[in-house]
Amino acid sequence: MNVRFSVLMPVYNREKYVRQAIESVLAQSFTDYELIAIDDGSRDRSLEVLKSYGNRIRVIEQCNRGPEVARNKAAASALGEYLVFLDSDDYFFPFALSIFDRVIRSFDSPPLVLGSLLLFQNEETPETPMARSVEVFKFKDYLSKTRPIGDSHKTANVMGSIVVRKATFDEVGGMRNSTSQTFHAEDSHLLLKLGNYSPCIVINEPCTTAYRQHEENSTKDVKLIADGTLRLARSERYGEYRGNALGRYAIIGGRAAHWAWRYCWRGGKRKLALRLLLGTAPMVLVALWAKLLRRLRKSTEAIIFLEE
Repeated sequence: MNVRFSVLMPVYNREKYVRQAIESVLAQSFTDYELIAIDDGSRDRSLEVLKSYGNRIRVIEQCNRGPEVARNKAAASALGEYLVFLDSDDYFFPFALSIFDRVIRSFDSPPLVLGSLLLFQNEETPETPMARSVEVFKFKDYLSKTRPIGDSHKTANVMGSIVVRKATFDEVGGMRNSTSQTFHAEDSHLLLKLGNYSPCIVINEPCTTAYRQHEENSTKDVKLIADGTLRLARSERYGEYRGNALGRYAIIGGRAAHWAWRYCWRGGKRKLALRLLLGTAPMVLVALWAKLLRRLRKSTEAIIFLEE
């Protein structure tokens, strides 16, 4: 039997956090969903935690191949009209799926919806945002998006914000067949593949996903994120994406410039910063030009308030 949402959760050595992630899905006010957890060859008790939920969740096992392969495997058997991604160290606020459903109904089943991230430090417990009104922006497509995804400018991964129609995910070929060492920037790669699908709806308020910042985040490895960004640039040059190349140049270049300055250069990894900038130089220039144009133009974006 088909459902509205398939929530896909790759799990690798997350026994400390995965229970909270699972409980946040099971506590959703919207109940037309399935949760598929993919154990990616965990060496701790993560798989034991997953199996403790019995038939309330679906568990898939694989050897350690990384989260992209895990998500593809889960998507292949998913029954949902839409795929929703949640990392095993993050969690949804109780109204997340309900808001995703409202947005989908309000905009006639868009191919791509982006939720809003609330970042928190591991030792904190963020308050659940108020969900009285839903504020969204509607863009022609992802490449036209000019609004950040919650606090996404502070992190290198927005996977937990992506809601994509399964038919669209299948049409672009899903995610890469990467490895546990080369999966970085997987969110950007998927979004660039989806870049020209219209429309793209960005949820401004309330935040739907709590993104946990801790020492084991994959984004803590500056070199691997830089390497992942360079792989995005190579994918662009090899023609892996379709449609508006300038829009993708601006996104890849903006990501490269931000990471090179904020994390590589300021972190003392100046050779890495230069390698990243040189490897994406044309894209960085396009990103800077696009940023200048946005500042010169008056914003015409309007917040859309969804009715109950």
